[in-house]
Amino acid sequence: MYIEPSGFIGAAMAVQGIRDATVILHGQSGCRKGLLGSQQMMVRTEQRDMKFYSDDRAIPYSNIRPEDYYKNTLNKLEATMDHIDQEDYNLKVLMCSPGISLIGDDCRRVVRKDESTMLLDTDKLSNNGCAGFDECIHDILEFLDTEKDERIENGINIIGISIMHKDWASFLHEFTHLLKDAGFKIICTLGAGCTVEDIKRSVNASFNIVIDPEYARETAELYRIRYGIQSISIGKCPVGFDAIEEMFKKVEETTGILPQHGISMLKKSKRRAYEGIVASGKNLSGKTFSIISTESTAVPLREFLINSFGMVECNETPDYLFAPGNIALLEQASGRCTKGIDIGFPSSSGPEFLKKPLMGMEGVMYILDSMINRCDDRILLHGASSPGCGLCECPCPSN
Repeated sequence: MYIEPSGFIGAAMAVQGIRDATVILHGQSGCRKGLLGSQQMMVRTEQRDMKFYSDDRAIPYSNIRPEDYYKNTLNKLEATMDHIDQEDYNLKVLMCSPGISLIGDDCRRVVRKDESTMLLDTDKLSNNGCAGFDECIHDILEFLDTEKDERIENGINIIGISIMHKDWASFLHEFTHLLKDAGFKIICTLGAGCTVEDIKRSVNASFNIVIDPEYARETAELYRIRYGIQSISIGKCPVGFDAIEEMFKKVEETTGILPQHGISMLKKSKRRAYEGIVASGKNLSGKTFSIISTESTAVPLREFLINSFGMVECNETPDYLFAPGNIALLEQASGRCTKGIDIGFPSSSGPEFLKKPLMGMEGVMYILDSMINRCDDRILLHGASSPGCGLCECPCPSN
């Protein structure tokens, strides 16, 4: 069973994916624990006052201590807000930790003083990270309350992608390049490297393209009902060659424009993959795998591994385990899989310098490279004990 990040974390990551926005956490230092990963995915590099950021430059917080509950916790929040007002954010989203919600601080009074600050009702967030992300983006759109202007012909919003998706930036670079080459105009990559101004302009787009439907159900519906923007979706992530091709054809079916360069690049990627597998001398047919992820990722990945390579799904000590990085690392180190492959958040990996997305054509190359080539250096460096895999050419540690 996949236990994904909470809705609270998903909502915070939605805000952190907007370049000129920030979460402000009203609560204890410990409540930031699950949010610290955002520092690795989209860190604000400018110097910050450690009084309000501590060792994490990404999430400012009020740092409520036990003794503050006997006084007035709002004083600390107001001091934090006053400091953040001096920084260059165009949108601030205040989130209260569960503990603060219980004592009933009147956070609305603080927020009313600043038109660029939105109070997110964390009590209403769903339990899972996908829905939390979606609900937060939906509420941000409602908060900005932008009026629709003249429609931008062939204007496209990319929705349903977050900074929690593995190497989201590399995937977006590939995908948006192919869309631009077909004549589309990219208006907004919502929640993944956009700005507040991009979000305001997004209401004038002609279409939305949904990357991961689990991250955009409410958002897509808001665009449809309020702004009349149709969303293009294949019902799953573009993982594997077939899903990528399906996405291109869905774009053509809805817009009348086929990303021809994308189809051409897809054929070249298939050829590159085939030649690489042949050159490696490896046979993936009959190898076992298991996937720990959301359904929108697991379904296309499963189809790709079975239909393209003849692999077999197996939940008991598989040859390959596709899972969030931390789980993949732990399972391989403990010998419960032969090889763990990082496919997303939460991951112990630092900032990505090489292209390692899961989605798109580069994603296929990452999957193949992870299966055929050497094991993860982190496993080897930690001296973890695991069976010699026989799947790659590196000296895999053994008992």
